[in-house]
Amino acid sequence: MKILFIEDNNNKADQIQRFVRKEFPNCEIVLRQSYISGKKEIVQNHENYDLILLDISMQNYDIEEEESGGDPIPLAGKLILGDMYMREIPTKAIVITMYESYVDGTKLKELHNSLLNDFPDNYIGFVHFNMINESSWKDELKSKINKFIKDYGKNINS
Repeated sequence: MKILFIEDNNNKADQIQRFVRKEFPNCEIVLRQSYISGKKEIVQNHENYDLILLDISMQNYDIEEEESGGDPIPLAGKLILGDMYMREIPTKAIVITMYESYVDGTKLKELHNSLLNDFPDNYIGFVHFNMINESSWKDELKSKINKFIKDYGKNINS
């Protein structure tokens, strides 16, 4: 199984990648670290991925030595799901977010309901990432990936 992981926080990305590789050792993960690089990867190569792990709030551009990443986009993941919908890209996505509310006042549960309603062909749920309570997000993510494998017949060994 091949996963595209779009996440701009290096610590969060490292923890999640380590966990997914431990639980699903035959899984390949490709990391993109911004809205633009993630969107570009999906548009150009979506057929190469079985699943997308998607942050909601992220930088506009990849952060590099001489590049700040541009302005942060509070609901970038939602914009990516919208673009996938408009382009009829069928790849399933699990949102992984550290936030319980967003700049525009949206609460996580409201966002979940909105994503389910607006992008039912792509969005299959969220995981609330919490650095303090690791077992909670790990159990949730493992459960959602296993459900994805079961529901969509993906072979974790391919």
